[in-house]
Amino acid sequence: MLRQALLAATVSGVALLSAGAVSAQTAPNTQTVPAAAEPAGVDDIVVTAQRRSENIRDVPFAVTALSPQTLQEVSAGGADILSLSGRVPSLQVESSNGRYAPRFYIRGLGNVDFDFTASQPVSVVLDNVVLESVYLKGFPLFDVQQLEVLRGPQGTLFGRNTPAGVVKIDTVKPSDEFTGFGSLTYGNLGSTRAEAAVTLPASDTLQVRGAILWNHRDDWVNNAYNPSFANPDKDDLGGFDDLAARVHVAWTPTDRLSTLLTLQARDYD
Repeated sequence: MLRQALLAATVSGVALLSAGAVSAQTAPNTQTVPAAAEPAGVDDIVVTAQRRSENIRDVPFAVTALSPQTLQEVSAGGADILSLSGRVPSLQVESSNGRYAPRFYIRGLGNVDFDFTASQPVSVVLDNVVLESVYLKGFPLFDVQQLEVLRGPQGTLFGRNTPAGVVKIDTVKPSDEFTGFGSLTYGNLGSTRAEAAVTLPASDTLQVRGAILWNHRDDWVNNAYNPSFANPDKDDLGGFDDLAARVHVAWTPTDRLSTLLTLQARDYD
């Protein structure tokens, strides 16, 4: 024990002497060094995965959030909700009906049954309303504020049919300011996407927001079989016309009561 104590004292003494020597050598040449500029940080990402606004780093499970800019860039070429497969880790989206009735898989867990009444282990929640029907899960993405993908069981907060996870979509809600936007993109194969939205504050307690989307692409696949409905002299598959609209009506008569009425419609050919 005594030997260990002496050794420790010796090491400490050498360290102090070395520090003193260094201080004595550098003292005459001491200069004021400007503080280094603080590195630019990454903006905080606020999500509502636990039904309250919080930093994504504070959420105790895996969450991926896509901003409106990212969704706009992905959809500009006419992509639909199936395109999320290439943007979100562990998420796969497929369909046996083109752009209609998608099936979702998170971490490989999903339901391969393409029947329209089949339950899925991945729920799609639009503005806190569960879209359980597969007819609604393929509704086009437009005028979206943020899209979040929650990986893992979410039954505590989102109920049944969420053992694999949740795709949570929050659209832009009405506000007390007059705002709006419009966009138009055009590409090959006649690909056209037109989107517009506007918020109308009718009064201090009533606001309305309307949004519309038109997506079109020409036929580009020539069906060699040429059934009765096909034209043998032109391309007869691959094209589509997708028209969708949404109206939000927000009414807040008192500080303790807030209502939101949402109407959606789609015409898909």
